[in-house]
Amino acid sequence: MVTLSKLAKMANVSISTASKAFSMSPEVNEETRNMIFDIAKQHGCFKKFYKAKFPKLVIAIICPEYKSLYYGSLLTALQEELERRGCDVCVSATNFTCDMGEELFNYYSTYTEVDGIISIGFNISDKGFDFDRVPTVGIGSSCPDNIKCVMSGALEQAILYFKRRGVRDIGFIGESLTGSKLRGFRETMEKFSLEIDEGLIGLTEKRFSEGGYAAMSRMLDDGGRPRALICAYDSMAIGAMRCIRERGLRIPEDIAIIGMDDIPVAKYLYPSLSSIDLKSEEIAASATMAIIGKILGKSYEIKPISATLNLRESSNL
Repeated sequence: MVTLSKLAKMANVSISTASKAFSMSPEVNEETRNMIFDIAKQHGCFKKFYKAKFPKLVIAIICPEYKSLYYGSLLTALQEELERRGCDVCVSATNFTCDMGEELFNYYSTYTEVDGIISIGFNISDKGFDFDRVPTVGIGSSCPDNIKCVMSGALEQAILYFKRRGVRDIGFIGESLTGSKLRGFRETMEKFSLEIDEGLIGLTEKRFSEGGYAAMSRMLDDGGRPRALICAYDSMAIGAMRCIRERGLRIPEDIAIIGMDDIPVAKYLYPSLSSIDLKSEEIAASATMAIIGKILGKSYEIKPISATLNLRESSNL
């Protein structure tokens, strides 16, 4: 086994010099430090002796999944923002399970040396976690410092847009993980005194475009035909659009559609897809400034970010 004294002897330096090299002391010049590091790496003991904090901030991101286009775009925006400010990023997924989220949070906050954690869409405030162990910022989570995208205003604009054009039979399609969006839809319809036809609410266990296709197909098979449709996210809207066309119906002439997330491809579909923009880039910028501020003890501001409605051809009535 290579001890520090043996390593110092191999490098022809004192034990004190070797120790100071591994603690990144300015008393050891770069040439000597690199020489000591090279010998330690050759003998597989570099990590054993390296005492200094990694020179970059290391941020762990805990997110629900990688497959979703929305989470993919949010993760990309976060990584770009964090790396632009000199941070390294590691990402783990909970697969929407609380147990995995709890395990990952405990792992990063207890057994690793990450400088901060960004937790996306996971309720950890009631789990008894000690947030003082590692600076933590949430996105759509229940962390004390949480960045939230407020969707209610944009959803109201979408439904009011249809109502003002004389449309009252407005439907919704979603899946098992989009319950909060369905609640928002119901509340907004009630706010504008629009009756909800339960036959125009399409829910499915399938996800993404396959889920949208399945939900739309079942709705049409059961005799439901909305004049306008709100989709829980854009991938579901894309599946619904495919189903509508296969049934010989037109978009937006027969069924107008608005999705959510405003994924990059939305504007390039035919017809282009109207969507509620959940502001991934703004959220990423805010989360980055907040987590770095917490780590470095600098001031930072967390405020709600408002989603916006982008109307395109698919809802042009």
